[in-house]
Amino acid sequence: MPLAARPAPAEAEFEGGKVAILGTGREGRAAWRYLRSRHPGLRLDLVDEAAPDPGFAGALSALDRLLTGPLSEAGLERYDILVRSPGISPYRDAMRQARAAGARLTTPSNLWFAAHRDARTICVTGTKGKSTTSALLAHVLAATGSRVRLAGNIGKPLLDCDDREVDWWVIELSSYQLADLEAQPSVAVILNLSPEHLDWHGSEERYRHDKLRLADLAGDRPIVANGADPLLRHVLSPRQNIRWFNERGAIRVAHGRLLDGDRALELRLPDGLPGAHNLSNTAAVLTVIRALGGELDAAIEAIATFRPLPHRLQLLGESSGLRYVNDSIASTPVATAAALEAFAGQALTLIVGGLDRGIDWTPYMGAFAARTPLAVIGLPDNGPRILAALRAAGVEPGRGLHECQDLAAAVELARRVTPRGAIVLLSPGAPSFPHFRDYRDRGCRFAALCGFELEDRDPF
Repeated sequence: MPLAARPAPAEAEFEGGKVAILGTGREGRAAWRYLRSRHPGLRLDLVDEAAPDPGFAGALSALDRLLTGPLSEAGLERYDILVRSPGISPYRDAMRQARAAGARLTTPSNLWFAAHRDARTICVTGTKGKSTTSALLAHVLAATGSRVRLAGNIGKPLLDCDDREVDWWVIELSSYQLADLEAQPSVAVILNLSPEHLDWHGSEERYRHDKLRLADLAGDRPIVANGADPLLRHVLSPRQNIRWFNERGAIRVAHGRLLDGDRALELRLPDGLPGAHNLSNTAAVLTVIRALGGELDAAIEAIATFRPLPHRLQLLGESSGLRYVNDSIASTPVATAAALEAFAGQALTLIVGGLDRGIDWTPYMGAFAARTPLAVIGLPDNGPRILAALRAAGVEPGRGLHECQDLAAAVELARRVTPRGAIVLLSPGAPSFPHFRDYRDRGCRFAALCGFELEDRDPF
């Protein structure tokens, strides 16, 4: 049964039904707070495959029941409504069986959009760069006089946001949230598309379909999209409502600078936004501002005051002649390739590897060959496979390819093999699980091992 075959249940249908919230992470907890406040007499089951935070478990009411264990053993078929946290794939067998038995599926995002039908929303997605682009766009809109709220996959969960005096909602959406989203954004922004989250979606084709769902949801409203992405060009070109960036005549990246048509833009990016990919993110932001009728000069002035997000090519500092850069957010090969491009011409040791989702690194060997690091250190689980791909491609860093069993050993080895004046770069190209709670935990651990205290702040 296709996900869109049955619409998400209206909130009024929750009353009197058997309802379960799947997942007790940040989105699941927000859904519980939302439903408990609006439906105080509703019985809620909370289902999670891992033990929840003890503080949250202690806050549950007598009407709440917490169930832990595999989804396949949770008896999801008995429920009328399942509220799916983003981390729970609707394509799993247990979810398919529940839907076949009649369970209706919704998400925290669907609940929020249904309750905020009049909200003006700019929804941002893409394989890489969506957090930086969302935060930068929110910053520019706020600096130029709009009342802005940043939420979704970045900042606060949507269901924890009920501000009414807001001019623009900037909402970052992952493919997990888009797969069964029911909403119509005022503006859709699609940055790029490359294979990601194949374990969750089940195939590259389905990942693309779910990611590009944002364009379908936008209908005839403006869609800002990257003209340099071949897949986006192929799929979106027939539409009449596309505002391209990175194409001739539009705002685009060329020769390491931003152009508006053929005119060079006098733009100063903050120090923490290196690389052509951040210029591309900036081009997307300026294209949105233009689509909204805003002034580019004011937006460009605001960009200079943006404070970059942590864990994204973040210069931690210098110690004993080495510079340490935290790019823990990098969870795909394309992100690591972009990190190498950002430091082109600079000597560095790369620490790479994490959860192995079966992504083939071979297509990205060209980026390593063009900008070969001094050394590459591979971490479990897929680090050895990345190193093998480098050897097969004939990429042999002068200071070697190395395997380490944990991040602490990798940092210690990097200190020994990296010469003074060079960079130690953590850009894993893979998710942090199961060795860390999330990319933030990984980045903070890296900072501590390098001798720095990292302020892991909210983005906006």
